[in-house]
Amino acid sequence: MAEKKSKTDVGARAEAKSRIQRCSICGNKVEVVLSVSPTGKKRLRRACCES
Repeated sequence: MAEKKSKTDVGARAEAKSRIQRCSICGNKVEVVLSVSPTGKKRLRRACCES
């Protein structure tokens, strides 16, 4: 029988996930926070750009 081969490179995916993500706007480490408005709408904000 044919051996099943994974279509994704697991090693490359693990390496990419472990790398620190940099913000495209300010260049700092990406920090994302969930903010809730008074009306109850949820929004993801970049806390790295606000300081």
